[in-house]
Amino acid sequence: MAAFASVLSAALFLAALLSWGLNVPARYRRDLEAPSAPPFAAREYGAVLLLCLASLVLHAGLVSAVRLAAGKNTAFADTFRVFTGLDSRHYFDIARGGYGAMAENGEYLNLVFFPGYPLLTALFMLVFPEDLSGYLAAWIPFLLAGMALYRLFRLDRGRPAALRMLLWLCVVPGAVFYSYPMSESLYLAAAAAALYLARTRRWFAAGVCGFVAAFTRSLGILLLLPLGIELLESCGPFGKGFLKAHWKELLKGASCLLLIPLAFAVYLCLNKIVAGDPLIFLRYQKSNWHQSAGWFFRTAGTQAEYALRTWTETPYKFWGLWLPNLLTGFGSLALMLLRGRRLRLSEGAWFFVYFAVAYGATWLLSGPRYMAVFFPMAALIEEAPGPKWLRGVLLGGASLFYLFCFAMRWSVW
Repeated sequence: MAAFASVLSAALFLAALLSWGLNVPARYRRDLEAPSAPPFAAREYGAVLLLCLASLVLHAGLVSAVRLAAGKNTAFADTFRVFTGLDSRHYFDIARGGYGAMAENGEYLNLVFFPGYPLLTALFMLVFPEDLSGYLAAWIPFLLAGMALYRLFRLDRGRPAALRMLLWLCVVPGAVFYSYPMSESLYLAAAAAALYLARTRRWFAAGVCGFVAAFTRSLGILLLLPLGIELLESCGPFGKGFLKAHWKELLKGASCLLLIPLAFAVYLCLNKIVAGDPLIFLRYQKSNWHQSAGWFFRTAGTQAEYALRTWTETPYKFWGLWLPNLLTGFGSLALMLLRGRRLRLSEGAWFFVYFAVAYGATWLLSGPRYMAVFFPMAALIEEAPGPKWLRGVLLGGASLFYLFCFAMRWSVW
C-alpha cells in the first residue's frame, strides 16, 4: 500500500506538471492580455468581512459545542483553550519571553517557530490579556486576508465568483486553524497582499508583505517565485532586446523582492544569536519533530503505511491524522491535473514548488493546514468539474468532520 501511494503521488504530480507545462506558452499570452482591474466599490468589503467573521465565529462555536457535548470541557470559556494542545503554546512562550527564555536541556527548541506571529501577539499583550492577544493576532489578520484575497480574485473574476472563491477558502478543512492562536492567518494575509500588490505593480509594498510572510512561516520564502514571475510579465512579452529595454524596471522590482529572503536571513541571525548556530533549527526539527527535507511521494508512502497501521491499532489517528493528510495531498494533485491550466503562470509554478516542499517533510502531520493557506486552491475548486452545490456539500462535509476531529483532539495538527 505504501509503495502504491508513493507511485500514485509521483504519477499525479508528473501528469499535472506535464499538462501545465504544455500550456505555459498559451497561459503566458493570456496573462499578458489580462484586462485591467475592474472598478471596486468600498461597500463590497461589507460582504467580505461578514463572510470571514462568520467563518471564524462558526468554526470556534462548533468546536466549543463538540467539546462541551463530549465532556472535554465543562465550561464554555474553557473551550477556547483548546489551543493549549497545538503549537500555539510555543508561540505564547516566545511572545512572553522571547526565544531565549525557554530552554530544555540547553536546547532552545522554540527556534523552529518563525517570529512573525509571536511578535504580533507580544504587541497585543502590551494592552490585552494573553489569551485574547493570541486570538486578536489571528482573527484580525484573517479579516485583512479576506479583503486582500477578494481584491486579488476580483482581478480575474466577477463579484459572485470572487465571493465564492473566498467561501471555498473559509470551508476547506484546514480553515478551522484560522479561528485559533496560530500563524496561518497572518501568513495568509501577508501572502495574499503580496501577490495582489505584485499583480498591481506595487513592488516595494509587495516586498514588504512578502517579508512579513517569510518572517511568519518557512514556506513564505517561496513567494519569490510567483512574485518574480509577475515581475517578468509586467515588462511585457519576451523578445529581442527585452533585457535592454526593461533592465531598470527589473532591477527596481527585484531589489524590492529581495526583502523576502531578507526575512529568512533575519531568522537565521536569531538562531545564531540565541543558540550560536544559524542553522540550529534544522537540527531541532530533526531531533525533536522528526522533520527533514524529503521527497513528497515518499511522504505519501509513509502516511499510507501509518494509515493502515492505525486503522486497527488507534482508529482516531486514522480518521483525524493520516486520512485527511492523504486526501488533501491526492486531492490537491488531482485538482491541479484537472484544472491547473486555468491558473496564472505564477500561481501554477508556485503550486508545484509549494506542494513539493510542504509535502516533502519526512514526518508530515499538517497537510490540510499547509494547503489551506495556499489560496490559489480556491481557483482550482471554483473550476472543478461538476455542479457547485455538490462540491460545496462534499467540501462542507469534509470540513465538518475534520472540525469534529480537531475538537476531539484526534491528532489534528
